[in-house]
Amino acid sequence: MKHQPLWICATAAMMMLTACGNLQRHERYAGHVIEANPDMVTSCKLIDTLSSSSGLTGFFAPKGVDNIKQNLLRQADAMGATHVVWNKASVGYDETALSGKAYRCPTQDHP
Repeated sequence: MKHQPLWICATAAMMMLTACGNLQRHERYAGHVIEANPDMVTSCKLIDTLSSSSGLTGFFAPKGVDNIKQNLLRQADAMGATHVVWNKASVGYDETALSGKAYRCPTQDHP
């Protein structure tokens, strides 16, 4: 039983490393929705408002924002959006939140 505290620490360390490794495996959005600024969508149609949150805060908040963006870009793509304009991310004590607006802009194929 002398080694029980060592075993507990080793198990906890492995669990933490596994969790950190899982943070890096988030699949990147590879579609055609463009992250835009408000000037780029002046002649576009607003489709919907997007919002989501993540439990990643503090040191991990940038990763949380990136995960949220990837998921919301997929949602915008599914809605038929061509552009998304993000609001400023909100990083709190217990969550990181992001919202934005999805737009459909005229293209050469669909004026």
